[in-house]
Amino acid sequence: MFGFGIVGLLRTIFRSRSLLWSLAVYELRGRYAATLAGSVWAIVNPLVLIGVFWFVTAYGLKVTFEDGPPYFLMVFCGIVPWIAFSEALSGGTNSVLGAAYLVKKIAFPMEVLPLVPIVSTVIVHAVLIVFLLFIMAVNGLPPQLHYIQILYFSGAMLTFAAALSFVLAPVNVFQRDTAHVIGAILTIWFWVTPVIWPVDNLPDWAYAIIRMNPLFYIVQGYRGVLLYDQPFWFQWPLDLWFWACTLFVLLLGSLLFGRLKPHFADVL
Repeated sequence: MFGFGIVGLLRTIFRSRSLLWSLAVYELRGRYAATLAGSVWAIVNPLVLIGVFWFVTAYGLKVTFEDGPPYFLMVFCGIVPWIAFSEALSGGTNSVLGAAYLVKKIAFPMEVLPLVPIVSTVIVHAVLIVFLLFIMAVNGLPPQLHYIQILYFSGAMLTFAAALSFVLAPVNVFQRDTAHVIGAILTIWFWVTPVIWPVDNLPDWAYAIIRMNPLFYIVQGYRGVLLYDQPFWFQWPLDLWFWACTLFVLLLGSLLFGRLKPHFADVL
């Protein structure tokens, strides 16, 4: 039963892959269609946020370490995946509610809707990774072949965001407060994830708890691959915990989405 739900979901998405890509590009363009710079704002806004964190950490807080890479590079490696995750999850939560005109169409594959913000996020995230690699090169860390391992953690992060979106998108149709609740949760989630603070300062009991946060696995993965030349499996067996959480949420999402999908048009 559970496996069939996921298989059916993935089959529908695969068959509608061309439609998914078209909707993602359209969504990215439409988000800033009325502005002078257009879709450029999708890149500018995250870069501004990164620039602010760089200024605060490098000149305001003046945080430094005796060994290892500069602190602001650690922040960059944490904030780049966080921006992608939070954007993907926020967009995924509102995906069905914001596409009522498509939901009401006959035989439209609604399963692609939570993935539209995910795919548009991939485009922006790729640009931010290139920018991050440029900043690293300027600071004495030129690109290396093993950096390609970052694709694993990017894929893992977006898969987790997609799984959560399949749970939250249908709930948001029936309970409109869901998006606001997720906004508050993301604020808390940001601070309990080691995005701008090092885990080395934690006592053992707190470290054991923080490691259960799936975003811990992602953020530390980015840092390990890009800053410390570590292989993508260096956090083993935390990999098992992350993918177990992702699979469980995806199972729940496939069942919940399938159960509620027939009622979307009536509610919207």
